[in-house]
Amino acid sequence: MKTRSGTDVPVPGDRVVVRRLLPSGQASDVIGTLLADGDALRVRADRDGTEQLIPRAEIVRWKTVPPRPVRASEIRSLDLARARSWWSVEREWVDGWLCRAAPGLPGNRASAAAPLHPDASPDRLDGVRSWYADRGLPLRLTVSDRLLPGAAALAPAVQPTDVLTAPSAIEANGAADGEVRFAAAPDAAWLSLTGTVEPLVTSVDGEVLFATLVEPDGAPVAAGRLALTADAAGTRWGGIGSMAVAPAHRRRGLATRLLGALRARAAAEGAPRVFLEVVQDNAPAQNLYRGTGFTRHHGYHYWTESR
Repeated sequence: MKTRSGTDVPVPGDRVVVRRLLPSGQASDVIGTLLADGDALRVRADRDGTEQLIPRAEIVRWKTVPPRPVRASEIRSLDLARARSWWSVEREWVDGWLCRAAPGLPGNRASAAAPLHPDASPDRLDGVRSWYADRGLPLRLTVSDRLLPGAAALAPAVQPTDVLTAPSAIEANGAADGEVRFAAAPDAAWLSLTGTVEPLVTSVDGEVLFATLVEPDGAPVAAGRLALTADAAGTRWGGIGSMAVAPAHRRRGLATRLLGALRARAAAEGAPRVFLEVVQDNAPAQNLYRGTGFTRHHGYHYWTESR
């Protein structure tokens, strides 16, 4: 099969199967996410989430394999955790849709309805449409993979986005103690660096932490947000977002270091897995996240009704 790079050669972020010949002479297969392919392959095993380092000399063959199938119920469940991580200013359940609104504030996510109940349907939108009209907003929907029968008619698709997930339990990737500071509320420097607004980043049905990576002199150079919410089954997730690196400090690996610290904090807060969202055509971000073990769970896009 073709890989994410469009070739037959696996690249970091692909799901692979590696057959290795152990020193005992026995063959063993490892299935998981390729993290690195240098002198040895580094693979995060599907079975238990551990990272395995496989010397090239032990490899008999390896290839990409299709992603693990994700059920529609799993998509809906994670979408609930995602919605709770960006709870918006107003919200209400209408005919199976979670309607959220933030009049006057930026972004599609804060003012879009999500089909988080199995009864939600594109044929039952009158109540949702009225809810948004009462707030002076257009009808905007979040359309996730496979959740809505008839969703193909909701075109054009706007801002196609991948939802990526990964285990949280990793080392903080070189971020020394004291370099990444967590706070319960965003300060002015954090908001300026991330380009976000306080009413949205503090809106959560759960807990939220604000991380800042600082230089030795205390200057903030990177920032991110960690929301701790539950899915439909009550499983705790860490939602990573609002990642930003100051322009003058890019290409120094700061995003990778901050990402590691956010994942480690999620693990410490009792979330076994983390998720984040990345626009599909943002190749640098896709490569960063997939290269650190994130894999695609599902995708979604927005649809806005013409007024």
